Amino acid sequence: MNKMGKVPHAVARALGTGVVFSIAAMPVAAQQVTHERVEVTGSNIKRIEGESALPVTIITRGDIERMGATKTEDILKRITASTAMYSDTTQGVGYAVSNANLRGIGASSTLVLLNGRRLANHAFGSVGGFNASANAVDLNSIPLSAIERVEVLRDGASAVYGTDAVGGVINFITRTDYRGGEASFMYGNTQDDIGGSEQGVQVAFGMGDPAKDRYNLLLTGHFQYNEHVKAIDQQLYARANNIEGATYPTSFRAYPGRLMDFGFSPGAYVGTLTNNSTLAPCDPAFTTLQVAGTTPSGDPAIRCRGIYAAYLDNLPDSHKTDVFGRFTYEVSPSSQFFFEGSFARNHNIGRIAPVPIDQTAAHIRPDGTQPNILLPLTSRYAPTALIQQLGFNLGDVGTPGFLEIAVRSADAGNRINDITADQTRFSSGFKGTVAGWDYDTALTYAQASDKLSVTGYIQEQRYIAALATGNLNPFGPNDAVGQALLDGAKMEGDMRKSTSTMTEVDGKLSRDVFAMAGGAAAVAFGVDFRREEIDDKAVNADYGAGLHIGGEGTVPNTQASRNVGALFAELNLPFTKELEVTGAVRYDHYSDVGSKASPQVRARWTPSKQVLLRASAGKGFRAPSLWDLHSPPAFGNSANAVTDPGCPPQLIADEDAR
Repeated sequence: MNKMGKVPHAVARALGTGVVFSIAAMPVAAQQVTHERVEVTGSNIKRIEGESALPVTIITRGDIERMGATKTEDILKRITASTAMYSDTTQGVGYAVSNANLRGIGASSTLVLLNGRRLANHAFGSVGGFNASANAVDLNSIPLSAIERVEVLRDGASAVYGTDAVGGVINFITRTDYRGGEASFMYGNTQDDIGGSEQGVQVAFGMGDPAKDRYNLLLTGHFQYNEHVKAIDQQLYARANNIEGATYPTSFRAYPGRLMDFGFSPGAYVGTLTNNSTLAPCDPAFTTLQVAGTTPSGDPAIRCRGIYAAYLDNLPDSHKTDVFGRFTYEVSPSSQFFFEGSFARNHNIGRIAPVPIDQTAAHIRPDGTQPNILLPLTSRYAPTALIQQLGFNLGDVGTPGFLEIAVRSADAGNRINDITADQTRFSSGFKGTVAGWDYDTALTYAQASDKLSVTGYIQEQRYIAALATGNLNPFGPNDAVGQALLDGAKMEGDMRKSTSTMTEVDGKLSRDVFAMAGGAAAVAFGVDFRREEIDDKAVNADYGAGLHIGGEGTVPNTQASRNVGALFAELNLPFTKELEVTGAVRYDHYSDVGSKASPQVRARWTPSKQVLLRASAGKGFRAPSLWDLHSPPAFGNSANAVTDPGCPPQLIADEDAR
């Protein structure tokens, strides 16, 4: 078994059981020259010694294999500075996006690079009411099988890379001179066989020795499928049973529904006070009973509270695919042409609890009110006999002639978010040495294309209208008429299709300029021009207007573009063998927000081989994203009621929904 086989084997062991097959043919990697000048993340100056004045963590391919990483996100989970990352395994929040978040100051402040150059940001500016992905790279767009090493700069680097590097930089570096071929296959499953199985394959092929053949071609591919895990199978939420005073995570919106006017659930009395065939009993797998005082008849007032955590998937269905190719050609002994292209797709199917339906889950209208969820008292599904049996007066309802209800639409199924996120990227250019200057220049084009399709969601107005007919049953099973009404109220299909595009031309020069006691002083200069474009739009008008109950609120269309230009310079001064000082400055100009300079100075002191002291001081900023600047006002949803201290006192006093 070759080294690549360790990756799936480690994963298989972690999952419980696994089988791995691996084949390889003539893997060859050229040896690095001991004194070769190398590029280091965080500096534009090549150096012989890799250790710089900035803290850089290097994760090698061997490290990646030993940790058993099966996706890019797994690698960064081992970096303590990236513990606040966002994961595509978080249901209802991330919407299939994984973002790095160095130092916990936001994903949009961490710059993610591939071979030192940019990728396109995720195309959804706001997902699930959550803005983390806006102006940030989705880690799933990185070609895992091509990675040679990862360099993580744990310090701000706006003076070197630009405004979005204020929190740090993560540079994924691919293989450059691989020759031979290898393939690894992985299968793993959980011990209890309750979902969560993994299957994957990685392949790599390389040919051409740059020193002899003047070229090298690398092709890699990776496919992985992760099966979803149902929460009800794991029952992690049931740990509350082992904690004194703890309860299940529950919601007042349950199936069957609750009568909000009287504070009880008709389904809680099935088999005791009633045997009405139109009423369903509270399912102990998804509800728990709550006694809330007594009714006028002296009977206990019992409610079904929904265990919403039992409905969702703890892990989503996930299909990840990436292909990567890189071609290099030695134009001359001192000049190299390179071209690289990649395509990555992350298809993620996340299931969350069925739609919670009540007045507080409905959208806020322009006058600040929210539509109520009402069933006519004349409906054949209105449990009037039970209401009266418990001693309540049918005239004591908030809306005459109607019953206000709260229900979870379990009969419509889980809310399912089906996300396909694609990233296409090409980069081509030249690098080498001319007239004593090291140079590196390229043209890069990258586009993220994301699509959201949903099932199980409910369109608010259609559901309210269906309920008003009296033929839709919120307390139990529906007949053919009621089922047709429920199906007609669903909001399903394609909801959102968006693109984010980045086109960039960059170039830099560096060289030694004069001798100093600690070595040669070096200088670097460079330019960077890029165009950013977004087309983030809802393709379903009701979705855009926020009429999907239990959704993220309104999703306004955002279309914008801008040009960004930058000049940067860097000077390295090795005063002695032990002391080195580097200064850098970058001037960024944004066509929509203006200009700003970001300076930085850093020092490294090595009094002995066992001691290294370094320090840096810099100034940076994060330019607002295109979504920050151009997204229209929108309404979002919050799981809990909150009072904004800046809200006008009169609105607070009146309990105005606005």
